[in-house]
Amino acid sequence: MWTIALLSASFLAAQDSRTVSEPAIPPTCTSLDAQLSVDGHSLAKADEDKLDTARIQRALDTCGKGKGVVLRTHGTANAFLSGPLELHEGVTLIVDKGATLFASRDPAVYEKTPGSCGLVNESGSGCKPLISAQHVSGRGRDGRWCDRWTGGEKLLGKAVTWWDLAEQARSGGRQQVPRLIVTDAADNFTVYRITLKNSPNFHIVYNHGDGFTVWGLKIDTPKRGARNTDGVDPGAGSKNITITHSYIRTGRRQCRD
Repeated sequence: MWTIALLSASFLAAQDSRTVSEPAIPPTCTSLDAQLSVDGHSLAKADEDKLDTARIQRALDTCGKGKGVVLRTHGTANAFLSGPLELHEGVTLIVDKGATLFASRDPAVYEKTPGSCGLVNESGSGCKPLISAQHVSGRGRDGRWCDRWTGGEKLLGKAVTWWDLAEQARSGGRQQVPRLIVTDAADNFTVYRITLKNSPNFHIVYNHGDGFTVWGLKIDTPKRGARNTDGVDPGAGSKNITITHSYIRTGRRQCRD
């Protein structure tokens, strides 16, 4: 279910040459108002095709370095719905208190090639992550509140969930399901004060980067139903990593620091 182990602060410090202190929320470049509302633990079915992807990405594309795009509540509206988003150097995505960013349950929006996501086959990775940060330095992702998948809910137009596909793959093949946050060669990347829930696959993957800070993270994904939902995976070629003041529950184990 998950592979990260609880490390003491002293051990983490020995592995990180940086002097790490609590991150700070940067100034705002743009605030986006929610237009959807949470219905129970998810979105109303009528809202499942009302994607906010384009307006969130447009705000990230036009935001200056050292500033952040804030997703905020507006009256009774408190939810956003998105497909894949790409962060830019020095730009922060902030999910403000009370707001929730939902990931779309439509496999088509994550496809790398037509028909490559939302099934079990023998191919390589066929799905884009919800949030990606690739091949830049000084890039960050800060969060304040909640970022939520619906890994245990049925995919749009299908009779299975993301987690069902993972179970089907036990008998052969590869689950073609998205990860939540994936970075590659993204230095000085920060995850701060955010809750992540119910990813179809790994929650956070950090590869080939120098400087990764996770502070005040909460991951809460149930034991039953979820498979391969690792919490935080510092991967190949990464260094100077601190994971602290966080709680991670993704199945068989729990970690708190």
